Amino acid sequence: MASNERPRTVLVTGASRGIGKEIALTLAAAGHHVALTARSVSGGLPYGGSSTTDDLAGVVLPGSVDEVAEQCRSFGVRAVPIAMDLTDPASIESAARSAIDELGDIDTFIANAIYQGPGINDRFEDLSIDLLRTVVAADAIGPMISLKVLMPSLISSGRGVFINVTSGTATLVPRAPVGKGGWGVAYAMAKGSAHRIAGVINAEYSDHGVRAYNLNPGHVTTDAMRERARRTGVEPTGQSAEIPAKAAAWIIAGSEEARALAGQEVVARDVVNSFNL
Repeated sequence: MASNERPRTVLVTGASRGIGKEIALTLAAAGHHVALTARSVSGGLPYGGSSTTDDLAGVVLPGSVDEVAEQCRSFGVRAVPIAMDLTDPASIESAARSAIDELGDIDTFIANAIYQGPGINDRFEDLSIDLLRTVVAADAIGPMISLKVLMPSLISSGRGVFINVTSGTATLVPRAPVGKGGWGVAYAMAKGSAHRIAGVINAEYSDHGVRAYNLNPGHVTTDAMRERARRTGVEPTGQSAEIPAKAAAWIIAGSEEARALAGQEVVARDVVNSFNL
């Protein structure tokens, strides 16, 4: 951490594995205190799958925010694991309040968690409206519930940062249907809705010292992808979660170049390559 940069207090949702975990570890290594959420603090909950026919549903994937928090503490920072269920608005609000109670005012919020379960990648004909509501509410309204609690802290810090971890599904047109290289309409709607938050927040709160971004992580290899690949004997595709983690740290550090991108989508690989991160 630069000598003139005070440690931050950061809430990272969905931090038991993957991108969230890597962001948490990268920020802790830089000296920042972190609050970390997942559905279960100690792990062990079954993977929800991504469709009503996903044969990976029910598999227990490795990792917990307890373990990640312990790793973060090895850098000499405070790290707090918190249970949060994206399908339960009260749980989302409670998690944000717990982060403040444990670490004091939160000056940085990274909305990385997404709903995992049926509906994400079901085809239109198989998607019920109830599942559609669940996916959109979790991924798009969930971060808004957190922001409602956290915004006073972001403002009072004088250096608030909000990062929504977005997806190409928010803006791109699939070249094929889900299952053949595309994605489900519910996931596209949910990520597309969430994608619109940062620009508006930046416009409304930049005068209060708050910066907001969409961080596009690119195609990152996840534990679920590794497990699918193991079962099928196909090598998993994607890049390391270190790439979006480095980009998130760069955004938070707030260089002149990073500040110039506030309100916009930041493509992780472009930033990492351009600034040799």
